[in-house]
Amino acid sequence: MSRKSIKEYILRKREDYLGETFQRKSKILDEVCHTTGLSRKRVNKLLRGTIEYREHKGRGKTYTGNTIDVLKAIWIEAACPCLPYFKVQMAMWIEEYSTRVAVVDNKTKALLLKMSSRTMARALDGVDRIKPGWAKANKHSGRNQNNEIKRAVTSASGESIRACNVPPGDIQVDTFALGGGNSADNFFWILTATDRKTQWTELSPAWNRGQHTTLLAFQRIERRFPFQMMSIHSDNGGEILNHHLMAYFSKNQNAPYVWRSRPRKSNDNAHVEQKNSSVGRQLFGEVRLDCPDIEKDLIELCEMWSDFTNFFRPSKMLVEKTKRADNKGFKCVYDTPKTPYQRVLEDPNVPHEVKSAIKLRRAKLSGIDIAHRVKKKLARIKRMQEQYNRAKATHNKAVLNLDMMNMIPRVAGSDSALRAAPSGTSSPRHSRNHQTEAKRMRKKCLQEKKLSVAYLANQKPPTYLSGVVSI
Repeated sequence: MSRKSIKEYILRKREDYLGETFQRKSKILDEVCHTTGLSRKRVNKLLRGTIEYREHKGRGKTYTGNTIDVLKAIWIEAACPCLPYFKVQMAMWIEEYSTRVAVVDNKTKALLLKMSSRTMARALDGVDRIKPGWAKANKHSGRNQNNEIKRAVTSASGESIRACNVPPGDIQVDTFALGGGNSADNFFWILTATDRKTQWTELSPAWNRGQHTTLLAFQRIERRFPFQMMSIHSDNGGEILNHHLMAYFSKNQNAPYVWRSRPRKSNDNAHVEQKNSSVGRQLFGEVRLDCPDIEKDLIELCEMWSDFTNFFRPSKMLVEKTKRADNKGFKCVYDTPKTPYQRVLEDPNVPHEVKSAIKLRRAKLSGIDIAHRVKKKLARIKRMQEQYNRAKATHNKAVLNLDMMNMIPRVAGSDSALRAAPSGTSSPRHSRNHQTEAKRMRKKCLQEKKLSVAYLANQKPPTYLSGVVSI
């Protein structure tokens, strides 16, 4: 009903209402409330004449349907970012959308730039948030290992100094599993490294989180970081705290200072734990990736997603945290959302050569193009993984049927003739080669242990960590 019709209807019902009994008045109230949608208390006052029904014209809608449609299209093309961050980069996304997808007229552009993040939230309410990942996050991945290196590595909170007060190069690292909630057999892990000051984040895959594969992943990340790593803070996992990686650091003249979290203190490595969720899990979710053939595609995917995160996704940084006067919680103050790329350019501690290099990198990138390539690469990885799963299931079924026909009981670890054969049946030549290789590996491990112990014994923390760790 229009407002004019409601006013006429109220006046007509008022004549019937005033002279009726209590039971009849109650029925009229129910009828008017149902017809007009007004509250019972207000209808009662209108029918008694206490108040008059007034027409509230309102200001009307500021943003038309076309503006909302363009907003939805740009938001989806930008990989559905958080709206306060999306508002900060609206001008950039409009320009990219006009260049890559469809031209946005000046009137619509002006309205989009004027629109607040709260208005965007109301306009996008109910729209599916289409993210590149295809599964839900697994919050229980990871494990803790004990080894002798922990006794030589300083244990302290990586958040003792606020991120806004440290120079670029204060790195936190961690891994998360792509096992789909099942830790059996082999699968890929993702190594995450993030800089606390600029929030520059890099991802790289590692097969089964072994020492060698984790070192290769770390080397890829190290090459892609725009500035030098001054310190590395990790949790107590053995993927970082091992002789293999420490020996690699010992050969580097500008090796970073290595320290670790305190036991059972998950917030000591809070920045990278947050990036595991907002950057890593948002892309991969709780999917299981155990096909060895997808390693090259995973490396390319992680590099593309890291570029998208560092150049096109803003984030906030805590600059002040004070206890409230009533002692109920803390008052947190954050800076203006900026991308890691912008933070690197604004930091005076970063050399001009580094800033010039990442400016050239940024000039070659497009956020919408990277988002499209990420989706295509994910679809390819998913197809290859599904084919691998089908082939593995078919192979297991064939082996099971063969065993049932031959009535041969299967023994764990006897997948091949060599594994199933009793010990001592291998040829002497094979035995000598095996002994030589084992001796060579023992010698290499001993050398790595000596190098890693010497490195950890002689390492000195950077000056900004004075007071946090002993110097």
